Order: sequence, then structure tokens, then C-alpha cells
Amino acid sequence: MTMDQVHPDDEQVGEPPILGYADVLGATDFRQGYIKCRLVHLADKSFVIPDILLASGLHKKFFSPKFFQPNQILWFGGDGSGDFCRFVITLGGNVDVNVAFFRKGVVKQCADNSLIYKCAFRTVNGGEAPISQGVWRRRDDRFEIALFHHTDAAGEAGIRASKEIWSSSWNIQGVRKLSNVAYGYFTSLPRIRSTFDLWEIAMSDSGFTHFLPTNAPPDAQFAHALNVYQQDRSDRNRPLRFWVDLEVIAPNHLWLHKPEGYATYYEIVLPRVFRIAVEPGRALPIRGTILDVIPSDCKRLGFVIVGDADTENGLKAPFHEEETLDLAKIDEISTGDEIIGRWQAMQNRFLFDGMKVELNQFALDRS
Repeated sequence: MTMDQVHPDDEQVGEPPILGYADVLGATDFRQGYIKCRLVHLADKSFVIPDILLASGLHKKFFSPKFFQPNQILWFGGDGSGDFCRFVITLGGNVDVNVAFFRKGVVKQCADNSLIYKCAFRTVNGGEAPISQGVWRRRDDRFEIALFHHTDAAGEAGIRASKEIWSSSWNIQGVRKLSNVAYGYFTSLPRIRSTFDLWEIAMSDSGFTHFLPTNAPPDAQFAHALNVYQQDRSDRNRPLRFWVDLEVIAPNHLWLHKPEGYATYYEIVLPRVFRIAVEPGRALPIRGTILDVIPSDCKRLGFVIVGDADTENGLKAPFHEEETLDLAKIDEISTGDEIIGRWQAMQNRFLFDGMKVELNQFALDRS
């Protein structure tokens, strides 16, 4: 487990410091909320993925990161009350936000090996507020966000009559059928109004989308084309809104960017797409406006894809899904443990090869 880390001098003695969010973020004009995140391992490094940020307050808004920088973890010993993790994430409107959470701030340990922590956040340099993707609520032990399933008139009628949404065996690219997992597809987009909206949910009216490598000149001739599911925005004109438990949402894949002369960072692929993974053929029940899926209904593959965003294969890997070994394996955190303590206990240990995952398998090409 090779980790980038911040650590006090080994010679330091005395009681651990008493820290608050203002100390960690370097400012007092922060907001509070919750962060859902997970620890993953590549063959050569480990890092924390921020899944989703929930803002507290009268108008509960949620944010899906678009980009994030490698995390920092600092621990002081003692009872762990001063130990924290922080990173910079980029939210809607391309607003950079500093986020911090403490080891003692765990609110929920989720079945998918992610954790929900109390956190604080503020825009970098106190800039403008980020654009939210929607609203959330807390219902008993569930943290739920409002998402949309887009269909047509016939699909809406079938869903309302059957009180379920059929899962799809097609991969996120929409051109290959998976044989060992199926997904229910949702988005934070309330309407599909434009070609850009289709791109944000891995569709296109032309059947193609394009990606530019990290260090390529900003010219279309250097872009790589990828075929995706062809769809007109008018084909998805019936948005159905549901409350979805964060614990049942599968993690998004990533791109790793290594720009020349600048710091490395990660990009979350399709941050406006939310998928629920289940066994093939299984439907997702609904109860009123609630997606009535519980964690035990879901399938856990145990990895996310991390494609090298400076290569054609790396750019396409998160969409191909089933034919790549560019994997980050999700750490299996024991009951009662959490990310910061796990990081400290397993520092400088190689864990990747010993972790088992189930790779996606495909059946046939869509003709």
C-alpha cells in the first residue's frame, strides 16, 4: 500500500492537537454537510475517491465531483480526534472546493465499502458557490438523493403499471451486452434538452462522442471517437423522479490526468450518471416516488476503472468496461473501521494483488 501522506515529525511528543474545521480548511467561512467516499488501491498507489457531497441547511443540495486531486491524510495519535483527510474537488460550474473530514466523523459505514462522514467545505479562495445537481434528504438511516429515469410514454406507462424499472444488461457505452451484471440507469438531469445533455448520459444523436487526450493540442484532429448508444433527445421525453438511497449506487469510473508541468488529478467519468448494479434479469421495484432497492439487492464487483486520459485505450476504458485491466480495487473496510485508521494501519503495504474482484463479462455486440 503505497500512499502519499502528510505526517508529523516522528520526534514529536505530547498530546494530539485539538483541531476544528477552521484549522484544517484555514478559514471560518465554511459550510457543513456530509461526504460519501471510499478507499481504493491501484498497483502503485492508493487514494480516496469522493463519491458525493451533501450540503446541510434549509435547502439540502447535493454535488457530484467532476474532478478531484489526490487526498492528504494527517494523523496525530492519541484517540484519533485530530486525525483528518482533506482534498480539493471540482464541482458544478467548475468551482474548486476544499473538503475536510475527521476520523471521528463517521456517520455510516455502507455495504459497498464506502463511508459517509460529517464534513466541512469551502470554495477555494472564498470564490463563488458551486452549482448543485439536485436535492437530498435523510430518512431514518438512509441518505437519499432525487434522481431521474428518462423514458418515453410507453416506458412510463409500463413502469407505473408494473411498479418496477427493468435493469439493462448493456454496458455504459450502450453497444455491448454484459452477461454477469445489469444496471438501472438514473441521472441528475431533470430534462434531456440538448445534444450536450445526451453526451452527459453517454448517448449521442450521431452515435459518436469524442475525447481529447490530456496533453494533446486543443484541436479536433487529435480527438478520439467512441461509438455510443444513438438516441434523439425527443426519445427520452418522460422524466420520472425517484428518491434513491446513496448506498445502492455503484461507483463511477475515473480518468487519470497527468498534464505536463502540472499536478496529477482525477476525473470522474459521467458524473451525472448514477447506476444501480444487480444480477441480470432483476427488476428495480418502486414504491410511490421511492426506488425501493436495498443494499442486499445490489451486486458489488469490487473495482472502478482508472483510464489513462493521455492514451486512446485509457480514454475508452471506462466506457468499454468489460475488456480492461486498468483497475482500482475497492478496499474492504472491516466493521467498525474507517478510511483514516485503515490508511494508517496499512501504510506502505502492497495490497493490490491480494484483493479479489469480479470482472465484467460481455455477451455480444449490439447490431
